[in-house]
Amino acid sequence: MEFWKAILGLLRRIHLGPPLILLSVLVGGVVHLVIPAQYTADVSLVLATPVNGGTVSNDKAKQGLTNPFLNFNDALKTGASIVILAMNTQDVWTQLGAPKDGPTEITIDDGRTNPNVLDINGPYIYVRVNSDSAEKATAVLMAARERVAAELFKWQKALGAPANTFITSTDIVPPAKPEADSSLSWQGAIGAALLCLFLGLGIAYGVLTKRAPAPEKRPDAEAPAREPLAAPTPPPPLAPPLAPAPTSALDEDSSATMEFPVYRGEPLSRVPGPRKANQDDGEG
Repeated sequence: MEFWKAILGLLRRIHLGPPLILLSVLVGGVVHLVIPAQYTADVSLVLATPVNGGTVSNDKAKQGLTNPFLNFNDALKTGASIVILAMNTQDVWTQLGAPKDGPTEITIDDGRTNPNVLDINGPYIYVRVNSDSAEKATAVLMAARERVAAELFKWQKALGAPANTFITSTDIVPPAKPEADSSLSWQGAIGAALLCLFLGLGIAYGVLTKRAPAPEKRPDAEAPAREPLAAPTPPPPLAPPLAPAPTSALDEDSSATMEFPVYRGEPLSRVPGPRKANQDDGEG
């Protein structure tokens, strides 16, 4: 949250926000002009059998006409697949005017890339050309359309089919004027503008963050007081030592090992002085 507040604060600065936005718009406009618009042109073809059918009858009296709309079968789809495979090579694309890594791209399939085709099980041949020029797209599309008819004729002749039974290609949707598609250039312009804006804001945010003063440290008085340590508990008192048991009698021969009685602190009897002893003797 603090980051986005800082970004909004940078955009509100007169000497930073408006110039950066203007620069981003200019960069997007330049990219939009550099990336050219794409022009798309397409044509849809269908293969059909001749009205006389695919078989030549020797009896002209029995020969009748057939509605080509009633002859769309798997054989025509197989012929369309052969033509599509023959045209989806880089050599053919180069001959049509769409070299490799060039500004022109060509797509030839059975209609699966055409959103207007509901059923791709028919003998369809769909050709689409994308180019940076409307004239180039039209020229490549017409060349591809003629190449489809040429490939179809070549394969039938190579297989020895009678000329009056040749399958023909017919335009379902004739080639229209190429339409400009500027979505790619707009996407590039918007992406370049946003990239320039965020890059500039990031650089400004980094510079201001480095120039900002470091936060002051709080004094020690504001530091939280430490809890007082508990006083150590005194050790328990020691028990008094036990006195040895008194001996009843001492041997005369054990003077070296004689044990003296322990002094218990009783007061000793007073020794009479010499004067009192003399008086006692005189009295006696």
